[in-house]
Amino acid sequence: MKKILYLVLAAAALVFTACDNEQEDIFGESSANRVDAAILSNQEVLCGAENGWVMRYFPGDPSKWGGYNMLIKFEKDGSLAVSNELAASDTIVYSSYSVKQSGGVMLSFDTYNILFHVFSDPSAPLLGQEGTGMEGDYDFSILQATADKIILKGRSQGTYAELTPLPAGQSWEDYLEGIKAVHKSMESLSYTFAVNGKEYRAKTSNRCLQVTIPVEGSAVDEVKTFPFVYTDKGISFYSPATVDGVSINGFNNSDNLIFSDVDDKGVELRVNILPLNRIFTEYMWFCSYDKMGKYGQKSWMYFGQGLEKIGDNLYYAFMGFYKNRFGFHFASHAADGIMYAGGLNFEYTLIGENKVKMKFARSGYESGVWYHENAKMDYALLPFGYQDAKTFTISVDNQKLPRELILT
Repeated sequence: MKKILYLVLAAAALVFTACDNEQEDIFGESSANRVDAAILSNQEVLCGAENGWVMRYFPGDPSKWGGYNMLIKFEKDGSLAVSNELAASDTIVYSSYSVKQSGGVMLSFDTYNILFHVFSDPSAPLLGQEGTGMEGDYDFSILQATADKIILKGRSQGTYAELTPLPAGQSWEDYLEGIKAVHKSMESLSYTFAVNGKEYRAKTSNRCLQVTIPVEGSAVDEVKTFPFVYTDKGISFYSPATVDGVSINGFNNSDNLIFSDVDDKGVELRVNILPLNRIFTEYMWFCSYDKMGKYGQKSWMYFGQGLEKIGDNLYYAFMGFYKNRFGFHFASHAADGIMYAGGLNFEYTLIGENKVKMKFARSGYESGVWYHENAKMDYALLPFGYQDAKTFTISVDNQKLPRELILT
């Protein structure tokens, strides 16, 4: 009974307080006015960067794609200009934005801008799968907005974006060219991650550094993934990268292929220059019909006739390492709409650092043997060594991170 009485009295006190016209408004102003003031304040910050903002944008799941740089200039009339590091550095695309109330203050890039929306476009013009793309955002909650930094969080996928002012007088084109130069300087097929006197194998996948950590007593290694974005000075991690108990925020670029951590903790990322024959046998290399010699093109013409006879269209074909085996790998769309895939194994011997001797091993996996026997796939193997072994000299366009490999 006593507890009930207390509740009734409290309710009565609230009623009398609400009815007291002399009581001062504890909020000071209406919620609508506060929202309008917040929108105006955020828009003033957005438009306050004289030379625009550097946006470091991590679309969707950062551990898939890592981060990308964009330059953005907001105008008071709702227009904006965008450049990004993937396009030509002098390219600027204009569109519009809005700042509004929607469960908090929201920044919306509300008209299509190819340089910005490439990361959220479900048609996957850059990376990702058709229907989802890179799962980036174009509507953002504004978590922080000051003259020195803006932090955004995507409304749909949780995309993280951080904006800092581009220094006055800095050319947009020169800034992006600087990032591209750092990217080219630091990229490689293989690295060594050195910390506490220990060395670990590392590589990049998209904009993520993957460090392989051996697990004692286990045949399976642990792979730690650290998303990053290139900057004009090196790479910056999405969140601190911790290996062997040491956490760092990124690496500085240098000309000697050894990159030191930005926190001066003695951690190094070292570029490994692999022998050319290992680059060929340990990675995947798609076959280019247009760049083959006459013998190769003639052989592949017969292979194409074999596929055409059974109503197939070749989806991909490559030489290299896949599914723990070296050889010729393929996928083909059949007339029944099903995709068939498989491969044919090769034996090989490394000679020095830039030669390889190889020959068809008379074996295959999945659909490889069937296509070999029924779709003239044996002709596809002729240029690489079918009945007799062939020795090739290997050349590449860039030994640190080759895009094209030639067998002669």
